[in-house]
Amino acid sequence: MKAHTRKTQSEMTPELALSYLKEGNQRFVENLRAHRNLLEQVNDTAEGQYPFATILSCIDSRTSAELIFDQGLGDIFSVRVAGNVVNDDILGSMEYACKVAG
Repeated sequence: MKAHTRKTQSEMTPELALSYLKEGNQRFVENLRAHRNLLEQVNDTAEGQYPFATILSCIDSRTSAELIFDQGLGDIFSVRVAGNVVNDDILGSMEYACKVAG
């Protein structure tokens, strides 16, 4: 799988984003992973990032949103805080991520 581009991000709908996350989570549950060349994704995102979702999750060290939704580098903005609580700082980070992501 390749990193998202400006084009794929601009074509993203909420329904498609949710579908990507559900499909990724199903792969996680089944202990499968999409094939990704992480070094290639690092290089592909060096000039810009085009994530399709912002996810609020707990800082729990046992998992991350990228893993449980089987997403690659640059696919999501991950906002992590103890207890998954939203305050002005967290909301501001999420709003900034959405503005930057388009």
